[in-house]
Amino acid sequence: RQGVQMVVDKFEVPRKQISSDLGGLSRSVGLSIHAQLQAVTYAALADLQDRAADLQTSLHHLQIVHRTARALAAARAELEPALRERRRRVVALLDDPRCTSCASVLGRAQGLQLGADYGKVPSVERVLKVLAGLPRSDFAEMIRQGNGTFNSIPELAVERMAQVIQDLRADLARTAEKVQSIADGFPLPDYTRPASEALAEAEQRSRPYLREAERFERYRWIAGTVLCSIILLILACNVTGMALGAYGLSKREDPSDYECGGEAGAKFLLLGVGLAFLFSWLLILLVFATFLVGGNIQTLVCRNWVNQEIYKFIDTPGNLPPSMNLTRQLNLRRDSNLSSAYRECKSGAGLWEVLQLDSSYDLDEHLRTPQYTADFQKRLGDFTADLGDVRLLRSEGRQDLETFARSGLDEVDYGRFQEEMKNPVVQTSLPGLARNLEGLQKMQRNSTVAARLAAEARALWHMQNSTVQSQEALVAKLGESIQFLSRLAPHLKERVRRTLANTASVEARLPLQAQQILRQELGCFTRKELRYFTQYLNWVGQTLREDVASCQPLATALDNGRVILCDRIAEPWNAFWFSLGCCTFFLIPSIIFAVRLTKHFRPIRNRLM
Repeated sequence: RQGVQMVVDKFEVPRKQISSDLGGLSRSVGLSIHAQLQAVTYAALADLQDRAADLQTSLHHLQIVHRTARALAAARAELEPALRERRRRVVALLDDPRCTSCASVLGRAQGLQLGADYGKVPSVERVLKVLAGLPRSDFAEMIRQGNGTFNSIPELAVERMAQVIQDLRADLARTAEKVQSIADGFPLPDYTRPASEALAEAEQRSRPYLREAERFERYRWIAGTVLCSIILLILACNVTGMALGAYGLSKREDPSDYECGGEAGAKFLLLGVGLAFLFSWLLILLVFATFLVGGNIQTLVCRNWVNQEIYKFIDTPGNLPPSMNLTRQLNLRRDSNLSSAYRECKSGAGLWEVLQLDSSYDLDEHLRTPQYTADFQKRLGDFTADLGDVRLLRSEGRQDLETFARSGLDEVDYGRFQEEMKNPVVQTSLPGLARNLEGLQKMQRNSTVAARLAAEARALWHMQNSTVQSQEALVAKLGESIQFLSRLAPHLKERVRRTLANTASVEARLPLQAQQILRQELGCFTRKELRYFTQYLNWVGQTLREDVASCQPLATALDNGRVILCDRIAEPWNAFWFSLGCCTFFLIPSIIFAVRLTKHFRPIRNRLM
């Protein structure tokens, strides 16, 4: 269960990631809405600003046209008598017989008359009356407010989504509780509890025997040491006897040394024979007993354990008492047995697969993503936010533009203005005529005529500089205004209509598009977060099946049990009885050899007695 709990606790990783994503969701949504709508919104505001500028500029130019046309008409009325008088005087002077070579200029002087008549151009007073008092609204402030409202969408999204973010965090906490239910309802402990309890009970029952085992271990060492000592003692007696006997035989020339050495060697050999007769039965019984136990364990248990035949024996019904039914104690499935379970566990399979728990506990059903994310997903799917109406154009501003379009600006005949402006203020160039008079003045012999020509030239220059030039400046100013108005007027109604329609469309579509973008962003966010849930739950399923519920430790424990019983106990045990049996077997020729040597080592007189 601790392993299952550790897997469940790993939900903290996706939970923290999702919580972090929730922290930046509202601002991300607001910025996305602002970024996707700013092009059309800024375009509508720019178009509106252009129409407001057209209104202001048109009013300015209309006023210029009105004032300039009236000023030109008044100036023409003032200039007409003066010009007529000046023509009469110049024509009379040039027609004087005393005026030398004046006939060439007379025709030009006779053409001295007014040109353009701005009293004939259309009046723009009616248009100005319609536009009087416009604009009644502050377009600059209106555009600034609309721009500010649109730019506040990210902050507004954060404010409107604060509650749903809090609710989503609460849903995430409840999801963590649901994930915890995986650990609480996981059935594997129910299947492994009998085996665990059996092992724990076996361990508990074996504890009292541990002290006995330690005591018998001490006895085993004592018995082994004693037996080995006996064999070594017999071997020492035989070796000592042969050494002393050989020494006695080598001293035959000295009867005393020969008798002592031979007699001592014979006694040692007889002592070894006596010890061998005394303990050989004990050694034979011990070898038989250890062989009987160790040989059977090696043959019946270890050899079958290595080739796994022992598992087949255990699986065969009737070989073991019903109380030792390991298949039932280990909760193996009915169609399984210990042999197949061991092979599967050895290959790394999990208890989930070995016990086939899918048939009794549908893990996939308990790890279905929707049952953990339904509330989270539904809350995001049902969320809507009113991000406010972005008003680009108020009603008074709309009325101003509609009035501007209906003002009749496009009905003014600007061609008449342009035709009149093609005509000069005075048909004959006053500077040209003045220069001609100055030229004639130099050619005159009559000083009186020359003086009068000079005076008339000065009068023409004065009229040009004081009156005509100012009218020409007004004409130039009028021309600029007429040029602007003539370019604007044909397209005015269409531009205003398009601006009003575009502004109304943008105002109507902004909330809908904002909601659509909101749904798209929340949909992307939902899919992203659901991937976190899905990846985690898939990992939980794989881990619970393969890692947490792995039964490889069971196979390892069985292998360790075989190593302990066979390699660490049975093999040393068999090596002990085999060595002891070899030593016991060689006691027989040792006895025969010792008895025969005794006859050779004893002196002749002792053998004759």
